Amino acid sequence: MSTRREDRMQAVYTQLQTISRRASARSRRTAEPLTLVQHTLLNFIDGTPECRAIDIAGAMRLNRSTVSRQVGDLQAIGLIEVGAVTAEQTSRGQLLTLSKRGRELLDRSIRANHDELERRLSEWSDDEIDDLAAGLERFNADEERSPS
Repeated sequence: MSTRREDRMQAVYTQLQTISRRASARSRRTAEPLTLVQHTLLNFIDGTPECRAIDIAGAMRLNRSTVSRQVGDLQAIGLIEVGAVTAEQTSRGQLLTLSKRGRELLDRSIRANHDELERRLSEWSDDEIDDLAAGLERFNADEERSPS
């Protein structure tokens, strides 16, 4: 890889890392903050009908025990509820849903991030925002097609 290409890759990596770090810091500044992990898991559970811990582990390429611990923590602090399952469902785990408090905190976290995004992109044209969205969609689609 050429030095110029390496420099470009490092620049992209640095910017993505900065985005992640700032989102996490922004979340901590809210009255009842969610960690990046909590936000990510709650958002996944909210967007995945009939979600189970095994679904999270598979989608995020995480160890089942890690996800189980995180789900247990979310349940212990009242952010999710674990639903009853039928006999044929027991092999796949219990259904996870957001609790009322989990919904409130996730909504607050999403709102804080959207407000900041709106502020940061307020001087961008619609075409520039469309280009950014398309580039990020392409970047994420490439990951889905060829998982590492």
